Amino acid sequence: MRSAEGMSNLFQQMERMFGDSWYSYAAMDSSLRSSWALTALLFFLSLLQYSNAQQCDPNDQKALEEFKAGFITQDFFFGSWNGTNCCQWNFVNCTSTGRVQGLNIDNPFARHGPAPVAERNTSYQGVVGATLGDLSELRTLQLRLILFDGPMPNTFDKLKKLEELSMSFNNFSGSLSPSIGGATSLKILRVDGITVFWSNPGLQPAPIPSSFCQLLNLQELGLTSFLLTGKFPECFCKFTHLTQLQLGDNRLAGAIPSCIGSNLGSLQILDLSGNRFSGSIPTSFSRLTSLQNLNLNQNKLSGSIPSFIGDLKQLQFLSLANNSFSGPIPPAIGNLVQLNFLDLSVNLLTRIPSEIGKLVSLGFLSLGRNNLQGNLPPEIGQVGSRSFGLFLDISFNRLSGSIPDVFGSGNISIFFASDNLFTGGFPLSLALVSNVDLSHNRLSDLKPVGTVPAAPRLSSLNLARNSLSGPIPSWLTQIVATSSDITNLDISVNKFTGPIPAVLLENLFNFNASYNQLSGQLPSISTSKLNLLDLGHNHISGPITSQFFGSLLNMMFHLDLSFNQLSGPLPANSGDFLELQYMDLSYNQLTGTVPDSLEKIPTLTYLDLSHNKFTGRVPSKRPPPFP
Repeated sequence: MRSAEGMSNLFQQMERMFGDSWYSYAAMDSSLRSSWALTALLFFLSLLQYSNAQQCDPNDQKALEEFKAGFITQDFFFGSWNGTNCCQWNFVNCTSTGRVQGLNIDNPFARHGPAPVAERNTSYQGVVGATLGDLSELRTLQLRLILFDGPMPNTFDKLKKLEELSMSFNNFSGSLSPSIGGATSLKILRVDGITVFWSNPGLQPAPIPSSFCQLLNLQELGLTSFLLTGKFPECFCKFTHLTQLQLGDNRLAGAIPSCIGSNLGSLQILDLSGNRFSGSIPTSFSRLTSLQNLNLNQNKLSGSIPSFIGDLKQLQFLSLANNSFSGPIPPAIGNLVQLNFLDLSVNLLTRIPSEIGKLVSLGFLSLGRNNLQGNLPPEIGQVGSRSFGLFLDISFNRLSGSIPDVFGSGNISIFFASDNLFTGGFPLSLALVSNVDLSHNRLSDLKPVGTVPAAPRLSSLNLARNSLSGPIPSWLTQIVATSSDITNLDISVNKFTGPIPAVLLENLFNFNASYNQLSGQLPSISTSKLNLLDLGHNHISGPITSQFFGSLLNMMFHLDLSFNQLSGPLPANSGDFLELQYMDLSYNQLTGTVPDSLEKIPTLTYLDLSHNKFTGRVPSKRPPPFP
């Protein structure tokens, strides 16, 4: 029973809290009286609970102190672990009787850049964390960025009431502790072998311990990046309550057992990526109709993508990349209208179905590095949501024909289509796409395809290594002049002719027009944003004027005018560049003496003035050759 002195102290605190209203309760009208009484009661109960703060069980206290002794004390982690009442320590949660029921050390700063970690005390003898098994009332154990730098504790089997075990970024060595299988009340088990450096030389390849088959109450199971070997344990198919099963980044091999689809109908997340599974996707997977996330990336799976994939209509994430799937992408893929991520890259797929256009919620679509052939279906322009913007990658395939002019909806923000066999011209609706890469194709037509949008969004365009010939077209200069975001343009290794439009040098940050047949003099410009300008290997003639160099003095990276027909002396401001790192003026017809200031540019690491007609000393700066 509470002492009279203790009760008096409570009432004194209430008096300080409520002031004169404590004495004027009777004077309140009835509408306020009940509200005040409820507030006072809640405050009284909170004070009562505070005054009865749990006193930590001595055995639990000892177990935690021994755990702390295994680490170099870090203020963030163990700074409050002092005194005789562990229930008042950070990260420790106790029952009303003072037993530790939760230990949750999760460093939130680690998700936002460099963060403190709890490092192993190298003088500590024994297995760090072994005494955690003495916390017999423990329900939740979460440890993040606690660097054990040694084996996992082997005392988890003593934790018969443990329901959640989550351990990540802990620098474990050896293999999974078999004792985990004895914690048979576990509902959530998440353990990974990741270190703060993303590689862990201390891990040893080993199969999943057979004792894990006892964990029949599991709802979420994640055993990732632990060098797990052997086959998929079919006893896991007895975990009928599972909603999440993640075994990614291990070395599991063999066929994916069909019992996953037959028995685990409640699965919402299935991640078997980064393993060595072979064979085909089991037909029983058609029963996994609750799946929202299916990741089979980076295995050795083969055969066709089954049409029943379209029955998994709850899917939001699907990755089958880095396998050996062959044949056409099934038209049933269009049934997955809730997908926001689809990665089928690095396979042997041959055809894109028109039904791809039904995937209007996609934010990421990667079909790159397959064997896709035929035309790009015009329905591709319907893919994606304008509110998010679609990343679309179809590069490194054998797609041919003209690129359809279907990008006017503005749904697509990135379009990578390099290294294909596309012919024809450039669809001007692509000016509504932020980043476009059509390099290494067979585009040859500079006539406009469609019309330039009123408000282009293009920021980067790569047309390098095509078969484009003739003067730089007006539609291209119009896009550069009207797009407020344009920064990068690469038209190198084509057959462009004629003069260089000044608008390109005035508006771009990076411009590469090397290996063409451009001619005429360098354009007269007064201002420029350029950080990189490569006009090498063309037919540009005439002088380098002080006005031209003057507009480039803030250039930071790369200036290449080599292999042209430039003549006359270098202007006096040649050495006034402030941050330029690379300058190549070789293989021209430049004359006169080289200004001494040129080689004194403080940031210049490469300078090539060779094969000109200079007189006097010609400086050069070149990095040493690669060994």
